Formats: sequence, C-alpha cells, structure tokens
Amino acid sequence: MRLAWAGAHIKQSRTSSVALLALAVTVLASGCTALGSGASGGSSITVAIVPGIDNAPLRVAVQDGLFRQDGLNVTIQDYSSLDAEVQAFARGKVQIAEGDYTDFFYEQAVGRASLRLIADAYDATANSVAILTLPASGITTPLQLQSQAADVATPPAQVAPYSAAVPYNVQTLAAEEVLQNDGVSPSSVNWTQTQSQDMIGALRSGRVKAILATEPYILEAEEQLGAVEVVDASSGVTSGLPMSGYFSLASYARANPSAVQAFQRALEQAQADCAQRGPVQSVLSHFTGMTTGDAALVTLGTYPTSLNVGQVQRVAGLMYDSGMISNPVNVSALAAG
Repeated sequence: MRLAWAGAHIKQSRTSSVALLALAVTVLASGCTALGSGASGGSSITVAIVPGIDNAPLRVAVQDGLFRQDGLNVTIQDYSSLDAEVQAFARGKVQIAEGDYTDFFYEQAVGRASLRLIADAYDATANSVAILTLPASGITTPLQLQSQAADVATPPAQVAPYSAAVPYNVQTLAAEEVLQNDGVSPSSVNWTQTQSQDMIGALRSGRVKAILATEPYILEAEEQLGAVEVVDASSGVTSGLPMSGYFSLASYARANPSAVQAFQRALEQAQADCAQRGPVQSVLSHFTGMTTGDAALVTLGTYPTSLNVGQVQRVAGLMYDSGMISNPVNVSALAAG
C-alpha cells in the first residue's frame, strides 16, 4: 500500500483510528447578515471543523502563531457532528467552515447559500480513497462489486440527499466515476450507508462485503482485518481530485476582505509547512486521538499552497455530469466572491 505524501508514494503498512467526517454547510439567505456581523472588526475568525487529516494544517497555523503574525485571532471550533456544525454556521457562531466540496457546492447549486471559496484544503492522492474487501471474500475485480455479489458500505449522506442513482458525497462521487471507467454501472452497486466508525465491524461480521473508506479507516481495515484494495477511487479520472475546502458566506467575505486575505496567507504558509510530514503527525496525534504510530502510517493526500480554480472545477463538473446537481457551479465566481 502506498504512502502518498506531497506527491510521493511510499509503500507502508497501516494501523487504526479516528473518524474523518465530511463537513458541510446548510444556511438560508436570511443567515447571511448575522454571519457577516459575527467577526469583530475583521480581526477575529472562528473556523468550524470536524477534526481530521484534511484540516491538520489549520491546527498547525494556530499552534505556530501564523495567524497572529497576520494580525488575526483565529479560534478553531471542533464539532462532533455535521448537524451541530450546520446549526452553528447558520446562527453566525463561525465565520469560516471546512469540509467536503460536494456538500458546499450542493448548497450553492440549490440556492440555500451564497458562498465564497476561501482556500483549497485537501486533495486526494493514490489510495487515499478506496474500496476494500476481505481476502477471502472472492471479490478481486470491480465487476464483482455489482449487486448480485456485494453490499458496499459507504459514508452516510450529509447535505445532498441519499440516492441510489446519483452520488451524494465526494467519496461516492469519486468511486462511481472510477467504477464507470472499469465498466461497472454505479446503479448496479448496493451502496449501504454506514457510519465510518462502524465500517470495520460491518466488514468483519459479513454485514457488508466491501467498504468505501478514507483514512484512517483504510489503515484500520488493512491492519485489523488484512483487508485488500479492490478499487483505488482516487485514480484515473479522479487522480488528484480536490476533496475539501474552506468556505465563508459571500456576505462575510465582502464585508471583511482584509481578514479573509490574512487568513488565506497564513493558511497557505501552514499548508506549505505541511509538505514535511512532521508537523502533520504532531497535530494528528494530539487533536484527532490518533496514535503517533498511526499518524506515521496513514496515506496522506496533499495540502495545496494555492487555489487552482480549474482543479476544483473538476469536482463541480463531475457533480453536474453525474446528476448530483442540476445547476452548474462556477468555481471561478465563488473564488472571486
């Protein structure tokens, strides 16, 4: 199994750990004013996250004082569930939120929010999103994942409603694109919504035949069960696919341009620093509950040091092509605010 770190792929073994959840925002237009007035003079920003690998550089930036150097007081607010984070964002308790691109773009496309894309958080690398099964399952090819052979556990729908016909989060979006290239109709796969922390047990007990997972659950499945990869969902058409980003409401970004720019500068520095594995390992072991050993072995994606609008547009384009959204999303417009 390859260890992907800033474009390098190193073979490693894997062990266990903590939930990585997709983060999304649901907010009505009426909430825009409240959030826009939430920052004190643009010098204080609260950022909502569900702690995970994708937002590790944010913690590095706070710990290393990078935001303070740019005149910002940044507070990270951890949430254990999407619902709690959505409510906090809608009530104006946070100014920036980080999470799954598909959830944010879905909100924008259906008109429930007017968003600004602040920064690219995390991009996939080889083996960072994968479908795995047990060695004795008899499933060795993508074609064998079709309905007559297997139920495949997938993370639950967050913002986009669950549908067996179209993807509903960035993991299923990536997996279905790769499966189609392998000659497998996504509608022929029995996707079974399963909380990420329950996937290992479901695979072990035989309740499902395969799991669609990200780190650290890929590592956990391999280490605990000897699971093997059937599909690398971050390859081919989805190679390097952007997975998550930082967003604010457009109204907040317009009212606080200096604060947004300072946030971007400091975060970009932190993401550049995280090209070295050490800073990431340190924060993962402290704020996700992951052991130091686990943090050293998980497959990491990349932390972009600039926003490549064309790359992020790939996500919006795949969403539209797959039927996940019926209105196209223009990422350039979101980034320009």
